[in-house]
Amino acid sequence: MADRDAPSLPTPGLQRSWWLREALAAEGDPVPAPPLSGEIEADVAIIGGGYTGMWAAYFLTERAPNAQIVLLEQDICGGGPSGRNGGFVHGWWENVPELARQYGDEAALAIAREADEVVDGIGAWCTRHGVDAWYRKAGYLRVNAFPAQDHDWDATVSRLKGLGAGDELVAANAAEVQRVCASPTFRDGLWMPSAASVHPARLARGLRRVLLERGVRIHEETRVRSLTVGDGRVNLVTDGGRASADQAVLAINAWASGWPGFRSRVLAWASYMVITEPIPDRLAGLGWTGGELLSDSRFTISYFRTTTDGRIAFGGGVGAAGYDGRIGQTFTHDRRAIARVVANFRNLLPMLDGVRLEDAWGGPIDITGHRFPEIGSTHNGRLHFAHGFAGNGAGPSRLAGRILATFVDGGEPALSALPFVGRRQPLLPPEPIRFIGARMVREALIREDDALDAGRRPSWLLRLIARLPRLFGYRLGH
Repeated sequence: MADRDAPSLPTPGLQRSWWLREALAAEGDPVPAPPLSGEIEADVAIIGGGYTGMWAAYFLTERAPNAQIVLLEQDICGGGPSGRNGGFVHGWWENVPELARQYGDEAALAIAREADEVVDGIGAWCTRHGVDAWYRKAGYLRVNAFPAQDHDWDATVSRLKGLGAGDELVAANAAEVQRVCASPTFRDGLWMPSAASVHPARLARGLRRVLLERGVRIHEETRVRSLTVGDGRVNLVTDGGRASADQAVLAINAWASGWPGFRSRVLAWASYMVITEPIPDRLAGLGWTGGELLSDSRFTISYFRTTTDGRIAFGGGVGAAGYDGRIGQTFTHDRRAIARVVANFRNLLPMLDGVRLEDAWGGPIDITGHRFPEIGSTHNGRLHFAHGFAGNGAGPSRLAGRILATFVDGGEPALSALPFVGRRQPLLPPEPIRFIGARMVREALIREDDALDAGRRPSWLLRLIARLPRLFGYRLGH
């Protein structure tokens, strides 16, 4: 399949994502902020110019407008996953049963409610600051597209009803799903009303603009080479200079998989996307005109949404794991991964077989042993960190930014008291066992999903390999 289709596939890795190119063009293609040169001092140093780092900086400027904040980014702000993702903004309602198992019912609901703030919060933020991030609160529908496999969400829906939150996830029958998007492969679905879409790179670049207006010093193209804590200061060394701060925030997403102190708890995984030519008339024919977010029920999930100019942006978690924290071309240039994404697109939306795919790109996502963020502090409260969003950080990164800002200034103590905050994720196996195991499980998951797509029962061996992580206490497989 991949070899036959390869000549017609868009080639990943040739340029920045379609999202980021569009956002930069709308911004007038600005030059990057100058790299750090010489020595500077600050109250807070933030490493990472993606959503998490910029939200942390934003909330600090809200509560401490006179604080001296410096943000260091190795590329440009939004150049990493924040400018490449699908733009799905939602909370953690599907995680409530697992959260309840770990922390109890009331704590699970408290976490979910705080996480859900991000949906309306991002919309209000865009309005307040005049950021045209294509925000649209239209809901999120997960569909069962397996021809002979029943859906898997009954227990979650029942659990939420029992907790008094039954309106947050609602089962949708096949007719209701077809009214959202009339694909012959879609069966029933699970509806999350509280979800919104954004243009991910416009949101990131809007954050950057607001921070600059508020006096945050941003240095792009500035890679931090070392971080040490001593004499009550955090000291950072870059290629061109040094920064010293009272406290620091480490917001580096999948790059945490190669950072000392975190590499044993974070796995970098590749996710890829394609985008179609504008097809507004075809979308109207499907009835998919409300801006709803869609995904399927594969473990190697396909996620897709429309744009304001009538395109479909379609992604899938079908990439490979990286080795020993190295972020290289595995995450940006994998044509085999793009072939899988395109095959999933054609399978889920067969009526669009002739639609041209104009671009493709990829990037790393950060996965922890429980597929849940790790947010905490170290070095006696001098260094704060957040990572592990498993590809779903467009919304929860705002919550993480609020928590990180609270670590710095204590402004919202209820947030730092949430039970998952400060909880370390499980240690992952050492290399090369981690790399070999992740690749083996990934291939089993893809082939299991492919079998279910074809209406076949996966072999016992595939099912066994796919479930191996669970046997060792991880949530990397089924």
